[in-house]
Amino acid sequence: MTPRTITSFAMLATAAGLVTAAVPAAQASAAATVSTNATASVATTAALSTLRQQTVDRANSLLTADLRYEDAAGTIRLSTQPGATRNLLSWDGSNTNSNVLNDFNGLDWCGYLVARTWTGENTPSTSAFPRIPTYYMRSQAWRTEAKTPYYRFAQSRLPQPGDVLVWQNGAGAPGADNGTSTGHVGVVTAVNATTNVVTSVEGNVAGDEINRRTYTWDADGPTLPDKHFMGHTSRE
Repeated sequence: MTPRTITSFAMLATAAGLVTAAVPAAQASAAATVSTNATASVATTAALSTLRQQTVDRANSLLTADLRYEDAAGTIRLSTQPGATRNLLSWDGSNTNSNVLNDFNGLDWCGYLVARTWTGENTPSTSAFPRIPTYYMRSQAWRTEAKTPYYRFAQSRLPQPGDVLVWQNGAGAPGADNGTSTGHVGVVTAVNATTNVVTSVEGNVAGDEINRRTYTWDADGPTLPDKHFMGHTSRE
């Protein structure tokens, strides 16, 4: 891998800390299991509202954006994009949780990425954006402090693009709170209501990466190792 330090990109910096690249067209997918290399499934729903479309566009753009992060040695680098399904924010195996999305604070950042897609800003002020949870950096806040409708998992209720998927760490029945305060969140970018396939963009996965993931919406909902699915929070 060729080093990409911030000094090599002096003209790149923006107030948001990224430059957005074009997003490839979504392709149909009906994967039966989680795939971090799957392309987005074709949405079979009606045209999205402006709010939802903006959220999806922001999420997709983060996969191909140049994002600043700090490696284990303290060097500021730019993320690498080997494809439209994966954006790597680590260097030489480092996993620092320190990047522009969370203001380099070293905290788990899946919630920060979701807040970025909902607002267009990194570490947004909740007073300026009242629809996001007060503690949006905490995964479970997206269901317990939701300012828009939260839907406990039901197989018959698919989410919509722009919604937030919420998982909880540890074992449990789908939708059942096991009392654990930690988990994971991601943003829905496409839904195929014919095949029950849901596509998302998620941060802080596989070691400081942003990934596009595809799930089958079955009786357990979208599943991840060592987590169980809780439900989804509506974009509006």
